[in-house]
This record gives sequence, structure tokens and C-alpha cells, in this order.
Amino acid sequence: MGYPLLPGGLIPLRRAGNGGIFRARMRSLFTAAFVVTLAWPLPAPASHGKSPRAEGTATPAAPIAHPDVTTALPPSPATQPLPPQPPQAAKPPAPPPPAVPPRRFGRFDLDLPFAQLRALPDLKSCADALAAPAGRADCPLPRAADNLDRAQLAWEAGKNGPELIALRLLFDPQTAPPLTDIEWQLTRGWGPPSLEQLRRDREQKFFTLQWEDQEHRATLEAQGTLLQPSRATAVVLERKQLPLGGEFTALHPRPFPGFRVRWIRRLDYEGQLHALLWGTSLTPAQEAMGENSAAFATQRNYVGLWKLLPATATRPRRWRPLWERTMGGDSDDEDQPQHILYVDARDVTGDGSPDIEVELSCETCGATADELIVKTVRAGKLVDLLSKRDLYKAQVDLGNQLVRIREPEGEDDQGVTVSTYAYDRGKGAFVLAREERAPAPSR
Repeated sequence: MGYPLLPGGLIPLRRAGNGGIFRARMRSLFTAAFVVTLAWPLPAPASHGKSPRAEGTATPAAPIAHPDVTTALPPSPATQPLPPQPPQAAKPPAPPPPAVPPRRFGRFDLDLPFAQLRALPDLKSCADALAAPAGRADCPLPRAADNLDRAQLAWEAGKNGPELIALRLLFDPQTAPPLTDIEWQLTRGWGPPSLEQLRRDREQKFFTLQWEDQEHRATLEAQGTLLQPSRATAVVLERKQLPLGGEFTALHPRPFPGFRVRWIRRLDYEGQLHALLWGTSLTPAQEAMGENSAAFATQRNYVGLWKLLPATATRPRRWRPLWERTMGGDSDDEDQPQHILYVDARDVTGDGSPDIEVELSCETCGATADELIVKTVRAGKLVDLLSKRDLYKAQVDLGNQLVRIREPEGEDDQGVTVSTYAYDRGKGAFVLAREERAPAPSR
């Protein structure tokens, strides 16, 4: 029995008469037409996340556009609303910078050139103290509308001469303004304070309000009894330390906590770059207060000479200390703790290279020295030119190839011993040239 191949598939043919064969063929043609109808492309079903499997090699026909039909497209992922995020801890907003730099209060300005500061009529009583290249002064002020009584200043040697680093203005205790009044005035100019602190000590309360920008810091101090309104005691304007730049960027001495670079000078020895650094633990405001500051007795000081080593194939250029000295702080030694009184670099030997002068003061020496160090650098090595210890409240003067030291005799100003040291080129150091006594000045 044979099975002819028809479009509808394999249809068995029974041996029958012509009617049976006709019915079989008609059934075959009907089946073929049904299959052709199923093979006609239909509209694509809705997507359920799976792609229809491709059948054969026929390419499905493109859908016909109907301009009268509007189809809502699903939103793209970029425009879909984001799922709700879990709540996060809100970061406190950074305080906005003050509209007016916190550097000026009343008749005083921290950025005023030092020559103009000396010429202020209000500081006429401190003219002699302000003549020093660096130091501090406590000056009484004439009565004015701001009710200021005294001004405490601190200045340091800068690139263009002396530079004021702190100014502490004290109110007259009898006429000091209330804290709320002066706080309102300062807030109008400097904006809201960036720091507010309250401290209690027995029956007294102490307020501290602070404003700052990138270069300046202003502090309002006030106090009063617990049950009485507080009154302003002082306004402190101080200069913040800027980061070291240029060749000094990689210079990071950290001999003690709270280290502040007070003075830095670039030195050139035989074409090699050096840095003379003077640091302290006192803030500019504490420098202005002087011995009245609680931190003055325990201050720490640092002086060091650093050399910049050139870069090699294995490491970049770096700073290496040639000489360092750290002093001060809480010391249990028998000797009195020292602090740095003065640092300078100038040519006193006449050889064309700068020489380093360091004067150290003791706890009871005040503005005088009890130790003197003079050094220089030759052939890449540190050379001692003069070193004098155990001086008694001495005053040191450096001249052209001369060092003169004046030491009082006794505590009652009975006279002065003047020692003169001259530079000996053969020995490469200062040697004692003469020593004489001078009578006490007449009173």
C-alpha cells in the first residue's frame, strides 16, 4: 500500500472506488489549506519576558503603522521613578563663610600693615616695644566709645618685615557691654558663629564664641556669675597658619602635639637649599597674652636646620634635618625649662653666607637670654661659630664680625659685664676679644 506525499502531510489512501479516492483528495486539499492558513503571519503576541523561538528561515513581516491609533509606550528606565531609599543620617551643613572677614573690630584691623600699626595714636605708649622685629606688647588704650581698656599684640618677622599675628582687645570691666548685645553686633557682620562653648567653674560661667575663615579667626570671650547676665571680656583676632608652599610643601616636622610653624626662612649654602624653622606650641592668641596665658609656662619650642636632598632614581627629593633642638614643656630636670627667645639668619662673619643665631631664654629670664648659639654651614657640614651657656639675663648684639654680650651683675643692677667676641678667620669661629665692666646707669 503506498502513501503519496501531499502538501498536508502523508495521507493514507484506501482502496475504494472513485468516490473514496475523491473524498480522500478533498480531505487532503482541505488539510493543506488549513496548514497554509496557520503559516500566515499573525500579529505578535504580548511579551511575557520570553522571546518566541524562530521557526524556519522566514523573516516576519514589519507591522503596519496606523496613524489613527495611539499606543502607550512603557516608560524608559531613565524616566521611571526611583524606588524609595532608606533614610540616611543627614550631614550637618558646613557653616557658610562670613560675609565680612573676621579680622577687624572697631578701630583695629589685624591685616593693617605693621608700619601703620606703629603709627596709631592709640598705641603711642607702646612705641618702644613695637620697634622690635618680633615680640609682643601689652598697651593701655585711651577711652573711646568701644569701651576697650587694653590691647595685647603679638607679631613675628615676615617676608616683608614684621607681621601682626594676634590682637587681643580687653574691655573695661566697669563698662563692658553685655554678651547678648555684642554677639548681636558681631553676628550681623560676621554671620553666625562656627563654635559656641560654655564652661562653668564654681559660681562663674565662661562663654566662648568663635568665627573664622580661611585666614583669620575671631573669638569673643565673656563671663559672669551663674545668676547674672554675662558681659564681654575680650575680642581676640588671630591669624591662622597657612599650609607651607613651594619647596617647603614636603617639610613636615612634628616634634610635639599642637606644633605651629612660627617662622621659616630659606637659606642657600653653596647652591644647596636649606630651611631654618622655628616652631612653638603656643597659638597666636596665647602669644599675645604672654606670661598671662596658662599655656605659657608649659610651652614647647623647636628650632631646626633642614637640607633638601635632590631626587634619585629610587626616591624623590626629601628634607633631612642637619640640626634640631626641642625644649620646654613639663620638665622634671633641675635646670629651668628654656624657650626660644629669638631666631635670625644673617651674615655676621663676612664670608657671604648666612649665619644662624638662636637665643634661648630661661623661665625667669623674661626678654633676655641665658644661652646663645651661632652656627653656619661649610662644605655641607654644620659649623659652630659660638656657643655660650649659663648666661645671666644677657642682652646679645650681633654686628659686623662682632658679637657683644651684656650681662648684669647681681639682681640689684649693680653693673654690667660686657664681653666682646671677634671673628677669627684662621680658627673659623668667634673668640673672646675683650671683657670689661660698665657701671650701673644712674637713676
